Amino acid sequence: MEPADAAHASLPPDDDRGSFVGRSVRQTRILLRRASRQRYGPPIFLYFSAAAATGVACVLFMRGFDFAHRHQLSIDTIGAWAFLTTPLLFILSFELIRAAAPLAAGTGIPQTIFASRRLSPSSRRLLGPLLSLRTMAVKIAALYMAVWAGASTGREGPSVHVAACVFLAFVLMARSRLKLPLDFRSAVVAGGSAGLAAAFNTPLAGVTFAIEELNAGYISSIRDYVLMAIIIAAVAANSMRGEYLYFGKLKEPLPVPLATALAIGVLGGLLGALFCESILRGQAAFAHRLQSPVPKERWKTVGGLAVGLVLLSWAVGVHVLGPGNEVAQNLLDDKPLHGFHGLIFPFAKTLSTLLTYWSGMAGGIFAPCLSIGSALGGAVGSALKSPVGASAMVGMAAFLAGSIQAPITSFVIIFEMTRDHNMLPPIMMGAVAGFMASRAVGARHLYPALAESYRKLLEPVPPPMGRAEPPASS
Repeated sequence: MEPADAAHASLPPDDDRGSFVGRSVRQTRILLRRASRQRYGPPIFLYFSAAAATGVACVLFMRGFDFAHRHQLSIDTIGAWAFLTTPLLFILSFELIRAAAPLAAGTGIPQTIFASRRLSPSSRRLLGPLLSLRTMAVKIAALYMAVWAGASTGREGPSVHVAACVFLAFVLMARSRLKLPLDFRSAVVAGGSAGLAAAFNTPLAGVTFAIEELNAGYISSIRDYVLMAIIIAAVAANSMRGEYLYFGKLKEPLPVPLATALAIGVLGGLLGALFCESILRGQAAFAHRLQSPVPKERWKTVGGLAVGLVLLSWAVGVHVLGPGNEVAQNLLDDKPLHGFHGLIFPFAKTLSTLLTYWSGMAGGIFAPCLSIGSALGGAVGSALKSPVGASAMVGMAAFLAGSIQAPITSFVIIFEMTRDHNMLPPIMMGAVAGFMASRAVGARHLYPALAESYRKLLEPVPPPMGRAEPPASS
């Protein structure tokens, strides 16, 4: 046999080579299909991408908010002109929401909660506007306008809404174009929790927020018993053997006695309950006027609330506009508000936040709650001869827990911001006492109560008037 013939004979036949390539292609397709069904296959990489995009979006959103706040047109910066600019910008912000995306109003957390519990492929058409990119864009624009006008509002709740919108947009894209079997509700919970973690730079608080608020289940019915059992057991052990740490005792003593933390917690919880109920009842009282088809009626309501906000800021002589971070920061640095200002600030800031929320603005209450709680805790701590800064931290946790009925999230947020192990017992005591005091006087769970207003999105649309219903088939 010639060498060329021998070489040709050693090669597989053409059909065998074709069969080998075909089998390889088929095997590759099978592996890709199997990988797409695996928990840690392509879906997890999409979630990583969505999470990264969410973090970037939150940072950009926060920077825009801070810019608007620094250039605020308040009575402190432009004087009496604020009586004109604040009502005008409030009306423009309200009408933008009403005309372009009515579901962008409020903090955004109730929208996220409702979607996290009921969004599915079958309800996507009805609930999609809750977390659409259009709603997100209108919310951002309206919030910047309100902050620029001097609204007493924060960016943390809206950050939850913005993050959930971005995360869900990625999942919708993947389901429609890549045909990946991704769950809507998990995307909303992941996005909303990531938004809170990014807003406060508190990852653990994002986890507890997902459990306690966005996807509340069994823990909601037993958390007060569980938390009090933990606290009481720790206090009992501490009273018997003193301050004990597993790897040794820290030198610094607890900065706030537990009795002081309990007093701050109860007072913060009672004021938080009043704040919570005022939000719910005030929103119901103003709803008819804000939804009026007559523009003049709406403008009178929104403008009147805005004028009341400016008058309040002018009358009390203390800065109650914006998120309130400056006051809280000063208190944490042991720089208390003195005299009349120290007594009036928690109540004036509460009223300014209510006036903002009742007017139908887009904005959050997390930051105002922390500001109110810090002033309250600082005042009580000063009266009881406790450090003002440490007492302000306890007050933050107490008022926030009493307002939103989320004690775990409240004390985890404050603890992560301080990162001081010695502060954990008093912060936990303040949060749990605030939560239980609020529940004892009948305060409702704020965000789920607000979320119930979106139940109407799932109700069937009635037929137009004059059109008879088709007869039922026999």
